[in-house]
Amino acid sequence: MREYQNWINGQPVAPTTENYIERISPADGTILAKFPRSGYEDVNNAVAVAQKLHVSGQWSNLAASERAKVLNKFAELIEVNSEMLAKIEAEEVGKPIIYARGEILWAAELVKFAASLAWQIPGEAHTHLGENKFGLVTREARGVVGLIVPWNFPLVCLFQKLPYALAAGCPVVIKPSEFTSGTALEVVKLAKEAGLPDGLINIVCGKGSVIGDALTRHPDVKMISFTGSTGVGKTITRVAADDMTRVALELGGKAANIVFADADFDAALDGVLFGVMLNQGEECVAGTRLIIEESIADTFVEQLIDRAKKVVIGHPLDENTQIGPLIHEQHFTKVLEYIEIGKSEGAKLVLDGSKPEGNNLGDGFYVGPTIFTDVKETDRIFQEEIFGPVLTVTTFTTEAQAVALANNVEYGLGNGLWTKDVDKALNVSKKLQSGTVYVNTYLEGAAQLPFGGYKQSGYGRENGVDALLEYMEVKSTFIKLGARTPVLPNTI
Repeated sequence: MREYQNWINGQPVAPTTENYIERISPADGTILAKFPRSGYEDVNNAVAVAQKLHVSGQWSNLAASERAKVLNKFAELIEVNSEMLAKIEAEEVGKPIIYARGEILWAAELVKFAASLAWQIPGEAHTHLGENKFGLVTREARGVVGLIVPWNFPLVCLFQKLPYALAAGCPVVIKPSEFTSGTALEVVKLAKEAGLPDGLINIVCGKGSVIGDALTRHPDVKMISFTGSTGVGKTITRVAADDMTRVALELGGKAANIVFADADFDAALDGVLFGVMLNQGEECVAGTRLIIEESIADTFVEQLIDRAKKVVIGHPLDENTQIGPLIHEQHFTKVLEYIEIGKSEGAKLVLDGSKPEGNNLGDGFYVGPTIFTDVKETDRIFQEEIFGPVLTVTTFTTEAQAVALANNVEYGLGNGLWTKDVDKALNVSKKLQSGTVYVNTYLEGAAQLPFGGYKQSGYGRENGVDALLEYMEVKSTFIKLGARTPVLPNTI
């Protein structure tokens, strides 16, 4: 069992509460780790350290190129230690080790990209404002940032925030999920080894209702970046409004995969299946709604079921596993309840993953690929985020109908579409109300592309240049050269 403390000012610090949370393996019920169950005082201590560093300018006043050098060293150390981090990630989340490895390396890539952005923090000089007039537009670090990270992709979600905040010059206080704090607490040691100054990255573990609330209310925290549920995101927004604290939110989703009759059949089958099964469907941008052209629906679903039956369900550390257990019992129960809701609404359950078969699955929270057909757009399983490997199938006959079905949910994080017709791909992409559109692929992207949502899926962007700018204030400076400031005439 791994035992951790909080990380404040470059060293492990016991929680003032003297309380701890045991993380139980979702695969077999064994105890994996102990994390601090911290309180408000721990948050205050971490923020004070971060604020002191910010005021000193030790990090933010460094040349951005120097910050980039340290970040690149940080990325190298993550790569060197990737197997250790992947094992922890797989155990705590329940995700297959074969996917966890890729996620750790992707986190390192995000650090490298953020480091490259530090070299090119934008500024502007305006020299045509009139005689003897000169203008500057500059950007500076916002200050202390609170990063609140979910349990489904602990390191990737953290690194869609952390390196950009660091590149911008901001110190941070991280609140990882109480279920999956291990990789954050390991990676911060690598940050210290890379040369990031003490106090720049601080971690306070515990329940979101305590630590997240304390960060959001703290007057010295100038920004909160949150990934999680839409409900919690709305609560954070309301609390942050009292101090006008800036908020960036990456929230829930209910993505559609639209498959047209002219699609590459095999590619679409693999993409649709991967889109709903990756990370056990515990993915904010999971493609949980298949919207398919009626003329190919029966054949496509028949072949999809055959492929889904071959997915390997098992222990996350088994190299053959493709789907591991859900995060914990409460969520496991919720997903099973949605399967019952789907049946009660009249949808046809053509593949039931509620009782998967396999070796040593009895003690874990396993749900296999589950497929419903004949799903109406008013059904709850069509509208609500299930966060499990449950796919709904709804047919269409026209392009306009396909777009309307895809957009008829409150979320707008991502969507996908499959067609060989370039004109159709561009036309449909333009009409889809989501921050990301995947064309002839799914859950594939690049660090240069911003990621975030429309509608109830939040606001603000991660990755891309936009991610860096989220953590920076913009300042306009107007200068009058070589002339005395005009004085108002004496009217007395």
